[in-house]
Amino acid sequence: MSLTHAKLLARRAKLTACAIGIGVGLTFAAAEQSLAADCVNHPDRVWLATPNDPMPADDRAIRKLINLYNWALDDHRVAQLDGLFTDAVFYELCNAAGEQLAQKNGKDQLEGYLNDYFNEIVDNRTQTRHVGSNTLLHAVDASTVQGKTTVVVTLQHSDIETPVLDYTGEFRTEFEKVGNVWKFSSITLITDGPKLALRAR
Repeated sequence: MSLTHAKLLARRAKLTACAIGIGVGLTFAAAEQSLAADCVNHPDRVWLATPNDPMPADDRAIRKLINLYNWALDDHRVAQLDGLFTDAVFYELCNAAGEQLAQKNGKDQLEGYLNDYFNEIVDNRTQTRHVGSNTLLHAVDASTVQGKTTVVVTLQHSDIETPVLDYTGEFRTEFEKVGNVWKFSSITLITDGPKLALRAR
């Protein structure tokens, strides 16, 4: 066998192995994607679409709660989350395809999850800005309110001059009146992108 022919055979074997590897990788990725849990509060679910929904009497207090949450995320301080959640708060992060990327049950789990995120952000010397707008609130009853807010998040890295867009999404919330204080009882963050975005909070 000539040297040229041997090189051609070796090259063909490498290409075949590469193609098989890519195929296996894609199959594995597809299988992983198919195993992803569905979002509990699915993006296709209608959420506060009725224009005549009754507004809660404590509208300002609940809007302040949303703002306090966003400031805690941007200040990267878990202490600022104190008092914002019910003990049994439910949290999920979803993408636009309806796949659940993260789920936390209870105040301790959620605060631990967010604290890990704060540490990562601080270590990377990155400043986030969570900008909420278009908030709608609906009084379910005297002690339960549902809400939704448009959220835009930017990242300011230490090595660039201007911030960059991280993600946009829908912030779906439920609030419960505990004693005389409103707290988050449920949070679903749905990013507008259909791909995985575990950095989103």
